[in-house]
Amino acid sequence: MDKSILNQFGIISDDELPHPYSEAHYDWNESYFFDWYDETGSNAGHCRIGWHPVQERVLFWLYLFNGNEWLVIEEFRLPFSTLQLGQNDQAFAYESHGLHFSYQTQTPLYQGCLKVSGFARVMSGKRAGMVLPVDLELDVTALGPAYSKGAGTVDDHSAEGFNTNRYEQPIKALANVTIDNDQQAISVRGERDHSWGPRPWDMAWQFFVVNTAEFSLQATVVNLPDWPAIEMGYYQTLGGDMEHLSQVDLDVTYEADQPMHAVSGSLSLLCESGREINMRIETISGMEIDITHAFQPAKRTEY
Repeated sequence: MDKSILNQFGIISDDELPHPYSEAHYDWNESYFFDWYDETGSNAGHCRIGWHPVQERVLFWLYLFNGNEWLVIEEFRLPFSTLQLGQNDQAFAYESHGLHFSYQTQTPLYQGCLKVSGFARVMSGKRAGMVLPVDLELDVTALGPAYSKGAGTVDDHSAEGFNTNRYEQPIKALANVTIDNDQQAISVRGERDHSWGPRPWDMAWQFFVVNTAEFSLQATVVNLPDWPAIEMGYYQTLGGDMEHLSQVDLDVTYEADQPMHAVSGSLSLLCESGREINMRIETISGMEIDITHAFQPAKRTEY
């Protein structure tokens, strides 16, 4: 890939690393996430690292699927003071009480390595209920530009005098996963995200990613109170230019009480070039993520 296109949407190399935050915003959040899956759909993962500096806490999620079982680490109240940020081209690093996670930038916006080591609870399958050691090394390479629509203009997503933005990026990776001494090296594709600024959780949003050897796309619909639906995303063919989506039409059914089979329906997209994309959605497997702690007072959500 021609690295000159990495900055196509205004994201710069410094945006790979953490940003200054506003102490005036209790819900200020900076986060990185990584999603990946193999071509068979039998191995997948999701890892998100986010920090709320004003709340003085770090959120860490790791979800691993090996075709037979889900393994989960969820930590919502890790002390912000123990998180190392932006040292020696390392975006973040944490190590305490049997949990380690870090992201080392190798080439900004192009290559990096996510590492996780800890103990995960098995949530499904024959070993459900057990706590097993897991190690993950995800060597990430970008497949396209860092996609962004620019700094947000919604009041509760921006902060006067501070840089607030986000970007998504299609990736390929080699995932070295060890679960209870069972090691696998898996070629995967997926998406990574980096977001910073005030981020209220109390909103409805839908986010879809497809990444194949022929094309990659990301489609999002966000519903905010007193705002029209925000429809956005990108489409990119292999070796082609990345373009904005102009329309995202979802016809999706959610079954919140069946998280293993929560989503079905269809998705229709319109690109700025006029290209139309239609797809059918079926669930292979799934797992609910706990964000009860993000609300005051705490409440169950469907995520």
